[in-house]
Amino acid sequence: MNFTDVRKLSELRSVLEGFAARHAAMNAGSAPAALKQLRALLKRVTHAVRQRDYAAFRSADRELHECIIQLADLPLLRETWRRVWDSLLTFHQQGFEDYFPDNRVLADEHEHLVETIALGDPAAAEDAARSHVEAVWFRIAEAMPHASEPAGDPLQRAAAHLAFRLHCPLKLTEVAREVAFTSPGNLSRLFRRRHGLSFQAYLQKLRLEKAAELLSLTRLSVARIARRVGYRDVSRFGQHFKRAFDATPVEYRVSRR
Repeated sequence: MNFTDVRKLSELRSVLEGFAARHAAMNAGSAPAALKQLRALLKRVTHAVRQRDYAAFRSADRELHECIIQLADLPLLRETWRRVWDSLLTFHQQGFEDYFPDNRVLADEHEHLVETIALGDPAAAEDAARSHVEAVWFRIAEAMPHASEPAGDPLQRAAAHLAFRLHCPLKLTEVAREVAFTSPGNLSRLFRRRHGLSFQAYLQKLRLEKAAELLSLTRLSVARIARRVGYRDVSRFGQHFKRAFDATPVEYRVSRR
């Protein structure tokens, strides 16, 4: 299977799992046993990630995602999802260390997905599922060199990386060295030349725009949204949001209802 096929299958998985998570959230209130199972599987996933036990992670991860598919309770979805998942197994098994160097981030992604379903918030659950799958694909794409897939310019690689990692600590020096393959000074100049913003200002703009989207479409708390877009200090998030949108997060949400 070539890289283009992998990319298409990953996109299909993202669509299927986003659709499933949306319907799973709709059904969550009437399925306490399924939610209990999901949380038990989340514990297994988290333990395996922390132990860097890829075999245990792979097993628990599949069971967790399949549990979400089952909770969605949609005809033919499980069969279609299994075929796509199995087709991507080889690429998922390429290397735990290469794809998931930050085990805390991986555990957080699964926790966020399960909790949005448990909250019964369809839009938040779909966003969590699709973001999770697309981030996995991006990590695989980064780790696999392909002559047929151009690396893109440094700015393009950096911007794509930021879009998938808003909830993570992100530093110019690390993104420049590990993603853009250029110097911090050059990457900073590229952001200013193309976007008229510094690296940090561009990142903050992305985070606040994503927060505005989640405030409009989901019922997630302001604190959870703040964490989701990379803010550990909710008060600081509120200050930045008000400065950008001339409204507090709560006021903004009310205005969009």
